[in-house]
Amino acid sequence: MEDERTFNPVPDNTNQGVVRYLRDAPPAHYSLKVESFSKLVDGGDEKYESATFDANGYTWRLVLYPNGNARRGGGGHISLYLVIEETDSLPLGWEAYVTYKMFVFDRNKDQYLTIQDDPVHQIRRFHQAKKERGFDRLISLETFNDATNGYLIDDSCIFGVEVFEVKNTGIGETIKIIDDPVEATFDWKICEFSGIRREKVHPQSLASEKFTCGESKCLLLYPNGDSRIKDHMSLFLRLVESPPSWKKVFAEFSLLWKNQIFSWDRQSTSEKRWFIRTNPTNHFSTWGVISFMSLSELAREGNGFIVDDTIELQAKVKIMTEVSSFS
Repeated sequence: MEDERTFNPVPDNTNQGVVRYLRDAPPAHYSLKVESFSKLVDGGDEKYESATFDANGYTWRLVLYPNGNARRGGGGHISLYLVIEETDSLPLGWEAYVTYKMFVFDRNKDQYLTIQDDPVHQIRRFHQAKKERGFDRLISLETFNDATNGYLIDDSCIFGVEVFEVKNTGIGETIKIIDDPVEATFDWKICEFSGIRREKVHPQSLASEKFTCGESKCLLLYPNGDSRIKDHMSLFLRLVESPPSWKKVFAEFSLLWKNQIFSWDRQSTSEKRWFIRTNPTNHFSTWGVISFMSLSELAREGNGFIVDDTIELQAKVKIMTEVSSFS
């Protein structure tokens, strides 16, 4: 397990807005091992540029100032920068928003000192006029050169970097609250119902024609109950078509079985439910009443729910909220 406890080995460090901690995992994208650091320091070159490497679709290199970049206040420290390369192949006006971490290996602890910007300044913008970013004061030379700290052992050290692009995919969703939702009423008359009951054995369903409330809906009737029940009829509402961008809708609905003789109907309580698209079938979730009417009650003669082998159902639906995706 990585140890990401905050760790600042440089009590007099003046870098503000920089976070330091130790971790076990090595750099994800590039490591720079120096086996004769003193010769690099005394070699006369102010800086060393690494080979290029690819990460997140861009080409980069590390630039190391072993004696610090004095022009940018890095005197008495090691300076380390990340530079984006081969930008001629990028489109005009290119920009790259990235987060990066830089590393110095601590051999005593067998862990990597990890240096990154604080969360407020963590995302950095690379563009044509700003191709280089990093740390002017990565670590003080006094701390780095002290072998007891583990960074420079036998004149050898390891630096590293990992860089990740923060890229807007353009993918998201829009929630639209409908101020004055319009209620749609759909009446469904089913004739020759006894034959349908014999044909649609448990737990088969019968679907109504589509009706519209903003988009297409349909009713599902299970004449002998759905898979969860056998002694009741089940009645459900399903959203069967919608614009391709729709992800889900929030609807208020009620279902009703009309009594064709008496003045009372069998009506479900009004419900508010999310109808969510399920891929890959492209159907939306279904809501309704499992035990809408018992089969024994339905079979009772003269109850008014079946007249001339015909039943009448009704659905009332209001779309309250639409959620659509965009890309």
